[in-house]
Amino acid sequence: MNKGLSHIKVHKLITLIICLILTSAFIYSSPSSTVAKKDLSLQQALKDIEGWNSVGNSPLEPEIVKALELDDYINQNYSNGTDTISLYIGYYLTTKKVGAAHDPLVCFPGQGWVLSNREKNEIKLNPGGSELISYSKMTAERGLQKELIVYWFQSYDRANPDTFTQKIGSLYHKIFNHREDNAFVRISTSIQDKSLSECREIILGFINTFYPAFLNYVKQG
Repeated sequence: MNKGLSHIKVHKLITLIICLILTSAFIYSSPSSTVAKKDLSLQQALKDIEGWNSVGNSPLEPEIVKALELDDYINQNYSNGTDTISLYIGYYLTTKKVGAAHDPLVCFPGQGWVLSNREKNEIKLNPGGSELISYSKMTAERGLQKELIVYWFQSYDRANPDTFTQKIGSLYHKIFNHREDNAFVRISTSIQDKSLSECREIILGFINTFYPAFLNYVKQG
């Protein structure tokens, strides 16, 4: 029985690897779509979010922008008067750059952060709404810093919790919607005098108002 189960697991793993290879090949070779042109930069489009005001942005160093192959980005803090969150979006106009964003599970430990409470989940915007966001969540600690982080990988109008599902979604949208927009979205808030559940509600509250504005930007062009 154990050998049979192991055989099934190996078979599933091989199937996933083959799907990933085929997906990557299609994404990078398909000429069926064109790069969208935006009327505004991401910074301009998301200057203020309903109920949240910008309280300062942190421009990235040119070498970081180059290393991440960014077409556009935003790295900004927002406040609703009581709570503060940080938003980072690395934006890409072509599927050839799918995978250019660094997964936090790789880059955060490399910067000295200790990760815990990792999980994947999903939310529907405004109960009964149609937009579904699949995301990953984790707690990150470094010295006296402790943050709750929610992130996902966008493939056109779909939020994915990891790069594998992003590549599948990007292939679909390139073929059927002729759109290549993709992005990495990270939202975080400091854990100080609040519980993890309270911090999660703060971030999810921000997402409810932020995501429709972000989705409008994605669909431009």
